[in-house]
Amino acid sequence: MARTDGVIDADPQAHAVASSSSARSGLTRYYFNLTDGEIMIRDEEGIETVSLQAAVVSALEAAEELRAQDPSNSSEWQGWRLEIVDTSGRAVQMIPLDARSAH
Repeated sequence: MARTDGVIDADPQAHAVASSSSARSGLTRYYFNLTDGEIMIRDEEGIETVSLQAAVVSALEAAEELRAQDPSNSSEWQGWRLEIVDTSGRAVQMIPLDARSAH
């Protein structure tokens, strides 16, 4: 895993490889990256879904799980967001993780 300029990236070519296999299956792969604007933790696995809406539902569930892990430390998520990224690397949706944005 390499870390440069606040970005943690386990495999820089993972998105391109996953993109070609997703196209053949008729599903679209989305990645859930965590960022606070300076640091980015990249999701190198992603998920395949039938639509962006399905990816958003999965991302909302993941955000709730992150918030629920230790509610007393909700301030740790202040300023962090989960970005849904398509196979081209473009952020298509952002979900804030801080407690004020939870509901």
